[in-house]
Amino acid sequence: MKLEGRDLVVAASRGDVEAFAKLIRDNSSLVYRVALRMLGNDDAQDASQEVWVRVWRNIRNFRGESAFSTWLYRITVNTCLSIRQKEARRDERELGDEMPYLSEPSGGDADPETAALNAERREEIQAALRHVRAEHRAALVLRHMEGLSYAEISEVLDVPEGTAKGWVSRGRAAMLVALAEQDGLHRTAEAEG
Repeated sequence: MKLEGRDLVVAASRGDVEAFAKLIRDNSSLVYRVALRMLGNDDAQDASQEVWVRVWRNIRNFRGESAFSTWLYRITVNTCLSIRQKEARRDERELGDEMPYLSEPSGGDADPETAALNAERREEIQAALRHVRAEHRAALVLRHMEGLSYAEISEVLDVPEGTAKGWVSRGRAAMLVALAEQDGLHRTAEAEG
C-alpha cells in the first residue's frame, strides 16, 4: 500500500514509523535548506534533527487546517529562532551560520573566476544576514530564498500579513546596509593596501 500526501501525515500521526520516515525523506531538503539559511553550516544539521524530533512529538496535534509544508515551515523557523536565541544568551554570558541561495553556474566546466565570485558573494550575504534581526531574517529567507508568498509567510510566522511584509522589507534593508558596510570596508582596505 502506497501512502501519499494527506494519508501519509494521517498515518504518521497514528504512530506509523514508516509513514513518518517517508515524510522525512520527502521533506528533509526543505527543513535543511531553511535551517542552513537561517543558522549557517555549523548548526543546520543539528537544527534539522531537532525539527524532526519536534514534528514527531507534535504530529498528532496537526489538524490539517493548513498544508503540511506550512506547518513544517513553522516548526523549522521556530526551531531555528529558538536556537538563535539560545546562542545569543550563551554569547551574552560568555561576553563574547547561513548559506543563502545563489545559483551556481550550470555545466561541469564552469568558469573558475565566476565560481569564485559566486562563492565570495555567498559568503558576503551570509555575513550580512548575521546582522539582520532573527524574525526579519526568517521572513526574508522564506520570501526570497524559499519563494513563499506573504500570505504563506504570515501563516508560518503566525503574524498578520502586513507584519510579514514589513519584516521582509526591514530584513532586506538591514541586509543591504550590512552589505554596503562590508563593501565600504573592502574598498577602504584596498585603498590602504
